[in-house]
Amino acid sequence: MTAALARELDLAAPVLPWHAHRDRTVEVATTLGMLTGTLGKMARDISLMMQTEVAEVAEPSGPGRGGSSTMPHKRNPVGCAAVLTAAVRVPPLVATMLAGMVQEHERALGGWQAEWDTLPQIVTLAAGALRQMGEVVAGLQVDTARMRANLGLTHGLILGEAAMLELGGSIGRLPAHHLVERASQRAVADGTSLRDALARTLQFDPAHAGLLDDAALDRLADPANYAGQSAAFADAAVQAWQSALAARQS
Repeated sequence: MTAALARELDLAAPVLPWHAHRDRTVEVATTLGMLTGTLGKMARDISLMMQTEVAEVAEPSGPGRGGSSTMPHKRNPVGCAAVLTAAVRVPPLVATMLAGMVQEHERALGGWQAEWDTLPQIVTLAAGALRQMGEVVAGLQVDTARMRANLGLTHGLILGEAAMLELGGSIGRLPAHHLVERASQRAVADGTSLRDALARTLQFDPAHAGLLDDAALDRLADPANYAGQSAAFADAAVQAWQSALAARQS
């Protein structure tokens, strides 16, 4: 009977009776808990990037999506709010499922009964979070110009590490650190860019003059050259997902 029902529902038949063996049920709950947490991470970052001071992305607009009753110009991250709500509520529900694993003998009392309304809540919240994040990502508006402007807020100071590593190949890491530190202090004091301050520092330091020409300084000052392995990581993640999806469909 068990095998026939499993075939009918396209499920794997359990090896042991389920009454005191809660691993499979808890695995569903914890997997959905991890999924909801991952969606919550995405929602947190997107909502922070929507803040006025950052304003690099925005949720899709439309009737009933994020309008403010007092501030007509405002667009609230309603999708992210729903996802974050789920991400807050699901972990204690998963903890309830884990606590219910301590089942006495062959048929326990209280443990698996606690799952009756707990697991449906986890499934409902995870499904809702997934739907909300799907809508957010599908219509996410990205302001690349604002991203570029934000990268320039420090006038190149965020690229100090790249300059230090470049110089370190010629003069050693510690001397390069001191040199870039002096240039950074000069840039802040004079209100100039790190690129220009570094050029002046090298120009008037006989021991280091000529280490970086204008082309090298321009390259180091471009944030686009400081993305590291980001593109490779993104490509690898997409490829892994496509491979997993193809394997599941085969």
